[in-house]
Parts: sequence; structure tokens; C-alpha cells
Amino acid sequence: MKLFKLLCTTFTLILLVLSSTVQADIREIYVCNFLKGKNIDDVMSARDYYLKQAKKAGIATPDAFVWTPYKSSLDYDVLWFNNYKDLMEFGTQADAFNSSSAMTSVIERFNSVMSCKSSLASRETIFAGGDSPVANPPAIISSNACMMKAGVQPDNMNDLKAHIKGVLGSIPGYKNSLLFMSTPMTPGSNSPDVFLYGVHDNVSAWAAKRAAFLKSDGGAMLGRHFQSTLDCTASLWVGQQVVPKS
Repeated sequence: MKLFKLLCTTFTLILLVLSSTVQADIREIYVCNFLKGKNIDDVMSARDYYLKQAKKAGIATPDAFVWTPYKSSLDYDVLWFNNYKDLMEFGTQADAFNSSSAMTSVIERFNSVMSCKSSLASRETIFAGGDSPVANPPAIISSNACMMKAGVQPDNMNDLKAHIKGVLGSIPGYKNSLLFMSTPMTPGSNSPDVFLYGVHDNVSAWAAKRAAFLKSDGGAMLGRHFQSTLDCTASLWVGQQVVPKS
């Protein structure tokens, strides 16, 4: 994977990040496509080499997750996410990685497998309904890539998040659920404004939650609130942890 390069951040999105993600963590995101003849096995082989080199160099590795498409119209083969507790941890680990000669070959190894674009985003938990929803990984990830509708301000997003938390908390079927919101910090010109994604044990669990939501007393009103605030593209992914936090 190529080293990430910061892109221009819009003033509006900076305000959104600062106002609504006070306790957010940081995600380093790689959006990737396989090179000819490569597949997910080659990614895992590069991952193994990355961990070997990091151990040799004494460099801490952030926990990392990989998503592969299950039901998606997006033209991506792999999404790779590195998670950090805050920007300082990201900066410290990025500097250590970039200054280590042992890690240069790691970049080359990943670049021989897939072509990637990278970015940074903040992430916050919108709803946590109890224990981890994933008993037997990998998980099913329901993702919504969303553009904010005209006139939407940070307070409007805070109202929507509170509404989501209240409605999901009232539905028994969501007692073991996680829902996150990710806000790009280094967006491209056509990047979504926010991403909402939920973690599910399997496809049946996702479908059951959808059914419970549609039957709930508050589901219809929340749906109207959601549609008046955001315009989203939905997709489903298979997600798995590929690097534990060192």
C-alpha cells in the first residue's frame, strides 16, 4: 500500500468532526483493487510479511480489519482499515513506520498485490446494544455511504444520531448491535460526507434486525428523519480482523 498523503480538508467537515466526534477514534482507510492475478490470499500473505517485519523492527501495529464485497455496486475488491485511539497515536505510529528501513519492503509487498487509495476518518460509536454481535467471525457489515442534504448542519446530525440511538435502543432485536459513524478527514472531491455502518453476526442476523426495525413503532419516523438528512448508497460486506492491536 502506498503511504497516505493528506488531501485538502473542507472547513465544513472540520467543523462537523470537531463538534460531533469528541470521543472519536481515528481510522486509516485503504480502498483497493487487486492487480492482475492477485486475490485475498495474496493480501493475507502480505499481511503476514508486514507483521514479521514490524516485529523485527520493534514497531507497534494497529488493529486492522479487512472488508470484501458481499452485495455492493462499488468497484472495490478490498477495504483495509487501521484503527487508532486518536490522532497522536496515528501520528506516532505513522512516523515510526515511515522512518524504518525494514518497513520499506512492506509497502512494496502490498503494492505488488493491489492498488490502493488512502484516507483518514474519525469514527464514533452511535449505538452499542450490548455484547459484541459477532460470535463467529467473519461478520457481515451493512454500510451506508451518505451525502448530507442541502442545509444540514452539525446540530442536525447530532439530532439524527440521538434519534437513531433512541429507536434502536427500544427494539429488542438490536440488543446485541453495534452502529458506527465515520466522517472523512481527508475527503476527495466526490467523497461521501459520512459513513454509517453496522456489524452483524451473519446475513440472517442482519435480515432479522431489518425486519424488526420495519415493524417497530419508531422505525417509520426515524426512516423519514434519515431520508430528510442524508442521501445514502447501501452495501453489504464481509468483515474480519486481520491484525490484532500489538
